[in-house]
Amino acid sequence: MPELVEHLRKSRLLLCIFVAFLLNTLATSDIPLGSKISVADKTIWISPNGDFAFGFFNRSDQPNYSFGIRLISKSFPLDQQLLVWSAAADLIIGNNSYAQLTQDGELVLFDSLKGVTAWTSKTRQLSVVSAALNDNGNLVLLNQEKHIVWQSFDTPSDILLPGQSFSTLQTLRAASKNCVSSYYTLFMSASSQLQLQWESHVTYWRSGSLSSSNLSAFITSDGALQLRDQSLKPVWSLYSQDHNDSISYRFLRLDVDGNLRLYSWVEDSKSWRSVWQAVENQCDVFATCGQRGICVFNESGSPDCECPFKQQTNESTSRCFIPNNRCFLLVPTCFIISILSYMECTHQLMM
Repeated sequence: MPELVEHLRKSRLLLCIFVAFLLNTLATSDIPLGSKISVADKTIWISPNGDFAFGFFNRSDQPNYSFGIRLISKSFPLDQQLLVWSAAADLIIGNNSYAQLTQDGELVLFDSLKGVTAWTSKTRQLSVVSAALNDNGNLVLLNQEKHIVWQSFDTPSDILLPGQSFSTLQTLRAASKNCVSSYYTLFMSASSQLQLQWESHVTYWRSGSLSSSNLSAFITSDGALQLRDQSLKPVWSLYSQDHNDSISYRFLRLDVDGNLRLYSWVEDSKSWRSVWQAVENQCDVFATCGQRGICVFNESGSPDCECPFKQQTNESTSRCFIPNNRCFLLVPTCFIISILSYMECTHQLMM
């Protein structure tokens, strides 16, 4: 009898937790005006298929929050969930921040730390009547005729998802590190060529040369990066290692180390795997080791950074930005410094 009582008590507790979760999520194709999500209430908007969530997120080892869309499929461990789009990538968000789809049809992020509106969709004059987080991860604002007047796919952060187009008016920027915006960007040139650049003037990778114009880049669900014409016909393609394999989730990301990579989800290991990268030799990525470091490969074949001279301890003297086999990683507070190996740093900063 005591075992039965204990079982009923635990079942009632689990039911309460489940109901509370449902009350704090909105999984629907129609998000009405006035809807609000906040850090304090842990409210989020979820796509109908449950793969994507829009709201405030943080890692367990970080005190501050990011605001955007996260890939949260139920098959993913928590540490493998991905922030696939961010409205304010460099903004430190406090515990009392919130976002709201206002009655004027504008999606607004209020920053509690500064007491100001930190970001807005600028759609007040576009007759927005509702929002939706689609099954492909695209957050859209809709008018009365259900036409899209604003979408997150138009302003990508550092990731492209299958079905998302990328054209000359868009840019991918690698995630920030050390509390400084990244210098690495991916863009489409006027001649419809994908290019990786450092600080807008050093180009270190290009896609194939084409005579076509007005092309858009796409990631396909079967693992290809394609340039397509206006009729969506592929005119240039490259393929991942697992092209045509049955993979549930893929994405293309401009990583913090400046390399462009295509990732696939591996169900057996419950982890992401890089199946293609633009620059085969990481040392060929401009400024891999900062402005003064030298990129070399260690015995295991992994890239390492070395100083061209003996490291100085005097703060007033010139010294290598990335000391031998080490890099500086600033946690989001921007004050606490931890020293990790190159591979540890890039892994931490990519998550």
